[in-house]
Amino acid sequence: MKAAVAYRDASDTPEALELALTLHRTTGCDIVVVAVFPPTSTTLADRRVDRDYDDVLDTMARDAERSARDTLGELDADVDFVRVSSTAVAHGLLDAVEASGADVLVAGSAQAAVKGSLLVGSVAGYLLHSSPVPILLAPEGYRDDGARFASITCSYAGREHSQEALAASCALAIRFDARVRVATFVPRATALGPAMMRTDIEDLVAAEGAERATELHEEAAQLCRDQGVARVSTHVARGRGWEGALRAADWDDRDLLVLGSSRRGPAAQVFLGSTATKILRHTPVPALVVPTGSFHWGD
Repeated sequence: MKAAVAYRDASDTPEALELALTLHRTTGCDIVVVAVFPPTSTTLADRRVDRDYDDVLDTMARDAERSARDTLGELDADVDFVRVSSTAVAHGLLDAVEASGADVLVAGSAQAAVKGSLLVGSVAGYLLHSSPVPILLAPEGYRDDGARFASITCSYAGREHSQEALAASCALAIRFDARVRVATFVPRATALGPAMMRTDIEDLVAAEGAERATELHEEAAQLCRDQGVARVSTHVARGRGWEGALRAADWDDRDLLVLGSSRRGPAAQVFLGSTATKILRHTPVPALVVPTGSFHWGD
């Protein structure tokens, strides 16, 4: 298994690198750090004019590699560092994923995110709608604490992409001896109808959603057992709005959330639906988004 880690320069926040450490400790995956910079001058005439510009890019790349290796610490000798030239960061990252044969792309949250939450920036947003491999996202402030992932929480809604995410969760759980928790998030509406009727209607809608989720979980638990997962549990998380529902899931520091991409996307490519986007916005733990279509975790 190989993980490509997006890390542009030394001024980047280190969440993606920190998450790569946890992933490596859990799976033993190979790591390649990918830094995307604008192209340097190509012709002799351009080089004479833009030599200072090229020198700045070279210095930034060296600083990025040094910073990445410092953060990765004991893994330094086993980490590849790749500098990619591209006018678009997202395109450069996807090119590096293809060239390296990576199974997953690790990225951090947007810098404007509140600590403990995950905010998808423009680059990650593009990747979440175009990547052929799963995207692993780190919430703001994430730090590796020397532990391994011990629990995989699969967001399950019974749809085809949920079942693909569940299959990916089972494969990972078996690979690194983790338990699987099948979870459905049921938000209570924050605004619905006249104030006097709002609470009763919200409770009814949430109760119906929870009842449906319980039925789906019986099916999902059996799917997990059929895949060979011995430790499986189910959970319906209810709360005020998506933030309340996500916070009600009783997360552990060693949890990993797994989401499937929408079936509206092309085959073997991530395409994030509105529900998954809302879940990502409020998750306090790292999240893995699995593409529509077949997946494969490399050796």
